[in-house]
Amino acid sequence: MPASPVKDLGPCAVIWDPSGDNIELNPTFGGVIFRSEDAIVDILEDGRGTTPIDAVFTGRVASLEVPLTRTTLAKLEKILPGSVKGATNLKVSTHVGGAMYTSAKEVIVKPVVDNVPSVTTTEWLHIHKAYPVPGFEVAYDNSGQRVFKVTFKVFPSDESGQVGELWRIGPAS
Repeated sequence: MPASPVKDLGPCAVIWDPSGDNIELNPTFGGVIFRSEDAIVDILEDGRGTTPIDAVFTGRVASLEVPLTRTTLAKLEKILPGSVKGATNLKVSTHVGGAMYTSAKEVIVKPVVDNVPSVTTTEWLHIHKAYPVPGFEVAYDNSGQRVFKVTFKVFPSDESGQVGELWRIGPAS
C-alpha cells in the first residue's frame, strides 16, 4: 500500500512567510490544529417546521491554531501587530484599523519525524494567505507550561494559479 500524504500522528514544523521572512514558529506545545469547515444555511418551508428540506453552501472558513512555547521576542514581534522589539524587551501597543489581507502570507505545515521536518512536499499543508491573530492567555504558575496561542485567519488567494484557493496538501502540480 503506498504511503499516505497525510501522516497519522506526530508533531509538525510551522513556517510563516516561507518566501519572505521565513519565520519558523517552533517549538509548539499542545497540538497545532488546522480547521477547515464549510458554512451552510438550511432551507426551510413552513409546512415542515424546523426540519430542513435542503441546505446551501455559503462559503468555507479555515484557520490554523499554533500554540507557541519557549518562543523569542523576535518571533512575538512578527506575529503581534503594533509591537516593537528593543534590544531586551518587546513593547506592544493597540493596533486599530489595519487590514489583514494585504499582510497575509503563506503558511506551510510540515510533519516532523525524529525531530526532522519532512522534505517530502507531498506531505506538506500549504495555506496560501493567512494572518496571525494572537489570543494569549498565559498562566504564571508552577503547574503549567506557558503557551502563546496564535490563530492564523485564512483568506482565499488572489495569486495567479491559486485564485480562490484557501489551502492544499502537496505540491502545486
